[in-house]
Amino acid sequence: MTSPHTTGVWMTADSATVVSWSPEDTVRHLIDSTVPGRHRTTGRPPTEERPDSGRHREEHMRIFLDQVARVLPVDDDLLLVGDGEVVEHFANRVRADDDRHGHERRVQVERSGPITEPQLVARIRTFAGSPAKRRQPR
Repeated sequence: MTSPHTTGVWMTADSATVVSWSPEDTVRHLIDSTVPGRHRTTGRPPTEERPDSGRHREEHMRIFLDQVARVLPVDDDLLLVGDGEVVEHFANRVRADDDRHGHERRVQVERSGPITEPQLVARIRTFAGSPAKRRQPR
């Protein structure tokens, strides 16, 4: 199936790269996150000093995912790429929003470590049914 407009997102808890692709145009957004990192220490657990630290992180994550969702075109098929639970959580949120608003589009999740923007665009094109033509060496 070929889609004229497709958006890909590579995301972690630190940032998201959103690339909207069509045969005529490519639009890029970079969204930095304010989600605090998870600190692992030895000794006394940090929750003794700050019992609400998990809720604080969840609120920052919700704000970050809201920012990413706002730049997604409503009608584009979505390819969500990431290396952790954040991309799965975001996919579930997008699907729930689509169901709530009656939107129908493909939403696919791929697990991946860090990739470059050209690699993301290549994956988006393949997902859209329009892979880049490969030239044979002479």
